[in-house]
Amino acid sequence: MEIENRTIALLIDADNISKDYFATLLDELSKYGRVTYRRLYGDFSKPKANGWQTALLEHSIEQIQQVAYTSGKNASDSAMIIDAMDILYKDKVDCFCLATSDSDFTGLAMRFRNDNLIVIGAGEKKTPSSFRKACDRFIPIDELLKAKTGGQEQSQEVISTEKKATVNNVAKKQTPAIKKDTGTDAEREKKLDKFVDMAKKMIEDKAESDGYMNFSVLIRQIYRKMNDFNPTLYGHTNSSPSSFFKSLKNKNGKAIFELKKIGSVDHIKINV
Repeated sequence: MEIENRTIALLIDADNISKDYFATLLDELSKYGRVTYRRLYGDFSKPKANGWQTALLEHSIEQIQQVAYTSGKNASDSAMIIDAMDILYKDKVDCFCLATSDSDFTGLAMRFRNDNLIVIGAGEKKTPSSFRKACDRFIPIDELLKAKTGGQEQSQEVISTEKKATVNNVAKKQTPAIKKDTGTDAEREKKLDKFVDMAKKMIEDKAESDGYMNFSVLIRQIYRKMNDFNPTLYGHTNSSPSSFFKSLKNKNGKAIFELKKIGSVDHIKINV
């Protein structure tokens, strides 16, 4: 199913999603259409939800305050589900993005899909497979953010009060130290090898007599099998699938796939 030019309602569970992911999430959603509703649900009297305050103003997000009536219960989930159903019946959107790492929203995603609405999930790596599979697309926001920053994290060295006083009484911050995420390259290479094998098998199964397969059909099949597919997760800076496939090379530097237009339609075959 093609997902583009959609009118999207973005509903964010502040109890499970950090503000640090919002820019990445919005960038990904721009590929699918225009985000109209931007709503954040949480108890903003709590420190965790309070971290969103700057993002609320910067990105014009509507804050939905929800206080837990019973200790230990997540009232934000109920408020978000009720609001989602209200938006559904207003019939002003054709796509929902549920930003949460909580499996409690699996039923809601399935309900939307039963009405032929597109459902995009967004969450961290820990998001249960039940919710992931209930969505047409899943955006692994923590993995994407990590991939876009080269698998690196910054750590700020703490400077003592005594040291600050010795430099003309002016506090100076040291350059952040870069700490590489060990194992990232090896894991990415292994993941890429598995992806290439899968893509080859799909092409072999569906190719015409000349060895070529409709590229759009291939991408649809990939998304059916891997609804979180994103070239960025494989170290490719361009999120375009065609650019990604053209960049894939074997250990000898030879292109693994060949893409060309037949008529006005992109086709792909295994380069032998």
